[in-house]
Parts: sequence; C-alpha cells; structure tokens
Amino acid sequence: MSSHDSHSMEIEPEGLSFAAIFGSMVVSVIVVIALVIMGWTYSKVKFQEAKLAAVSTTGYPVLQENQTMGASKLMAYGTGENGRYIIPIERAMELEAQDATK
Repeated sequence: MSSHDSHSMEIEPEGLSFAAIFGSMVVSVIVVIALVIMGWTYSKVKFQEAKLAAVSTTGYPVLQENQTMGASKLMAYGTGENGRYIIPIERAMELEAQDATK
C-alpha cells in the first residue's frame, strides 16, 4: 500500500471568490464606459474645432449668415406671423418661470 491513503486526497479550492471576480468585472465595465464617454467628448470637441477652423478659413458665408440670423431671432423683439409678438428667449424663459411659480 502507498504512503498516501484515500482520505488525504482532497481537492483544494482555487482561492478565487465570486465577490472578487464580480468586483473586478464591475470596475472594468465602469472603466470602459468612462473611456468611451471621454473618447466621445474628445471627438466632439475636435469636430467643433475642425468645423470652426473650416468656417474661419473658407468663410462658409451661408453658415455664418444662418448662425447670425438664428442668434438675432433668439435675442430680438418684433412681430411675427398672425400678429404674434416675438420676445428674446431669455425674457420668455423668465416669464415662464414666473408663471410656473404662481
């Protein structure tokens, strides 16, 4: 008979706990999500910089005209279609906030 008997032959656990594995997976997912958000934000900023550079280099008069016209519509008083009054967006938001508190 050998020096090892059958009762001393047991399987040892590997020492990995579910909590450690799950925790590392959660941290990995959070890191990946953060990297994706940072990459998306970085590319958005770079796109805006490239757009600004292209507009300032080539002029894109139609784009500049549309942006200027849009800004003037948001900040001007006037009369619109069907006799409606036009007020600046900031003033409209103030009035809506006042109405909401009443």
